[in-house]
Amino acid sequence: MTAQVYETGRRLALGASATSVHWIKGLCFFALGDGTVHVFDDAGALQMKREVHSGPILCAAPHPIAGALLTGGDDGFLCETESDGTLSVVEEFGGKWINHLVSNSASGIFAAALGKSVSVFRKDSQKVVHTFTYPSTVGGLALDAKGRRLAASHYNGITMRYVLMPDDKGQTLNWSGSHLAITLSPDADYVISAMQENALHGWRLPEKIDLRMDGYPAKTRSFSWDKRGRWLATSGANSAIVWPFVGKLGPQGKPPMQPGEREALVTAVAFHPNEEVLAIGYADGAALAVRLNDQMGVELDEPGEGPVTALAWSADGKQIAIGDEAGRGAIISLSS
Repeated sequence: MTAQVYETGRRLALGASATSVHWIKGLCFFALGDGTVHVFDDAGALQMKREVHSGPILCAAPHPIAGALLTGGDDGFLCETESDGTLSVVEEFGGKWINHLVSNSASGIFAAALGKSVSVFRKDSQKVVHTFTYPSTVGGLALDAKGRRLAASHYNGITMRYVLMPDDKGQTLNWSGSHLAITLSPDADYVISAMQENALHGWRLPEKIDLRMDGYPAKTRSFSWDKRGRWLATSGANSAIVWPFVGKLGPQGKPPMQPGEREALVTAVAFHPNEEVLAIGYADGAALAVRLNDQMGVELDEPGEGPVTALAWSADGKQIAIGDEAGRGAIISLSS
């Protein structure tokens, strides 16, 4: 099998590990571990390269309305970078690490996590409008599809808040242990967190029913829901672990689908925006695209020198961008 990157793709020399990758108004923004942002067009031609932070970029998210990328670094700066290289400092947090960023175009909200607090911003304001605090360091953030409910993971559970209500004390869902990466289902019926151990914990929110998903050989750090919210794909095993979320008990008592099995661990997953096709990145740098109904796959890229750390489909699903820890990237055109 010839990797698709050689047929309809273009390899990119990023020069640093990829923190994340985002498609914004048809352009591909890579946030990198050397503090730079690189922007490519859909054919993989470099449009702009900009030094943004004095240290690594720890997190990034699209600006909710502008054609720009928000980035948080270990230098304490929250920055906004436009595709022409225009750079704005949104906020400076006195050297505190900005560990997590989320944004939502429907509500125009974006939020940044620093230690035990989350600072909330509105689209029309370049200043913090209010701050939520938590009992311990925030391990992960997620917004629902409407951008109204904010889920934050921390030690011994997660807390749900209405993000536009500064006085909301929140609803805490308790489960012992450290909760890190977190995700909300598209219908906001489920919230799932990755534990410090090799397991997931979750809740069906209307009834507050606990869900536990375990059996992983490694920690889960990457989540992706399909468009309809029927499937949740996760990393942390030698195949993607794809849990069914149909019926009132979601995945409880149901086996997951396990597409794309290889010797290397899965490190990143990303569902196609319109089809039940899953892009899977591995610890050896390889990447596949697998169709769920028959588990037929296409090799997107061959093994390289570092784990895949970033995967993102373009909005129309015709291109996929890949970045890895060794600084290798690619943009590949596909027809599903």
